[in-house]
Amino acid sequence: MKSLDYTTGKISGLLLKTAVPMLLASLVNMITQMANVFFMGHTGQDVLYVLSLYIPISFLLIALVEALQLSTQVTISRNRGKNQTEISSKLAHYAAGGLLLTIAVGLIVILCVPLFRYYYGIADSVHPLFSGYVRGMMIAAIPTVLGAIANAALRGLGMAQQASIIAVGTAAVNVLLVYLLVRVIGLSLSGIVYANMISGLLSLAAAVIYLIRTGHLKLPPRVWRMSQLILLRHVGVPVFVSYCLIFLSTLFYNGIISPYGESVIAGFGVGYRIQTMAILPGIVIGSAIGIIINQNMAEKKGERAYEGFKTGMQHSYAAYVLIAAGVWLFKDSIVSFLIVEEAARQEAAQYLSIVAPSYILMGPLMTALLTMEQTGQGYRALLLNSVYFILIVTAGFGMTSLLDQPEAFYWCIFFANLAGASVIIPTFRMYKKRYVQAASDPDHRAQEKVFSPQA
Repeated sequence: MKSLDYTTGKISGLLLKTAVPMLLASLVNMITQMANVFFMGHTGQDVLYVLSLYIPISFLLIALVEALQLSTQVTISRNRGKNQTEISSKLAHYAAGGLLLTIAVGLIVILCVPLFRYYYGIADSVHPLFSGYVRGMMIAAIPTVLGAIANAALRGLGMAQQASIIAVGTAAVNVLLVYLLVRVIGLSLSGIVYANMISGLLSLAAAVIYLIRTGHLKLPPRVWRMSQLILLRHVGVPVFVSYCLIFLSTLFYNGIISPYGESVIAGFGVGYRIQTMAILPGIVIGSAIGIIINQNMAEKKGERAYEGFKTGMQHSYAAYVLIAAGVWLFKDSIVSFLIVEEAARQEAAQYLSIVAPSYILMGPLMTALLTMEQTGQGYRALLLNSVYFILIVTAGFGMTSLLDQPEAFYWCIFFANLAGASVIIPTFRMYKKRYVQAASDPDHRAQEKVFSPQA
């Protein structure tokens, strides 16, 4: 399979060829997590409760994965025309940095387990299950992060299809392992840990072998240069902090609804996971737009870069008319399939009945934010994310305290999603000014800022 050239050809076709494999890869990862919910949802309420409590912590790992893989993807995408030794050096730097950061984050989370127990008020009978699951997932995160970096390098080289094949294959193995370890052998949550560890190692091995066989990965010079990680600062740090905001916000979300009992927390957790899956297409489209913009701006094709953004946003709006309608119409069937406990099932359906219609605007907003994060506007996206989550947490806490109903919190999320869409039109204007002007003036300051020679 040949790599794609994003500087020529029809943009709609390039978007589809890039976004569909990436969406498939992302969806299978989410399906893997939903399979975990399914197996645990048919096991008992305690394990489903632990999975819901783990959601905020999982966003710390997602923050690390997204920051490193987006930085790697953008770096490799901008440097794909350079010699293989240089590309290998950049990839090795991201792998080494990713390993150290994953270990550091894992140790911090493990040390903070007693604080999570106190904050959530976890019962003595549930705490060993929760603490053991957290420790295991921190260890399993190491191959997961490294595999994500290697697959991001494939996407940056224009081999999104190959990366998606690896993702689909390892996700299928993960689901099979969870079924065998949880349902057949009866390992409960530890089965998920072992499955994630094994599938992560397989994903890493497959990506590395493919990079070596295609000549894109060679032994780099043994010299550490921080300049190789320049885009980690401009792309990765804003993305990491944005996901850390999601960690903090979901931590507060669980805190807001925790007074209503384990069933409400479990139901909200399932509904929130379904929402996370629903917004994936918007995130993937934004990532595909970022690849198109980066490669075209590297060739000083500003007008084509803006056309890529405009076309991608149109695709995102069209997709979310269908997604929002589908989730809202089939919410009861989806929830009933995943969990059997009646109270948790009703709560998850209630959450989706209120929030799902707002996905029509929330999805394109995610597309715009992901595009910003990959095109030198990461701190702008971080500011918008901060305002969004602060609005939900403050309004949600106030309204639930006033009305004493979790539904009040869900309505706050709904209206925050509608309000967030107000930034999309200014984003269009910003990109039009930046890229169309850059096309007529190659020395435009914006272009120099986003595409510095160090990158």
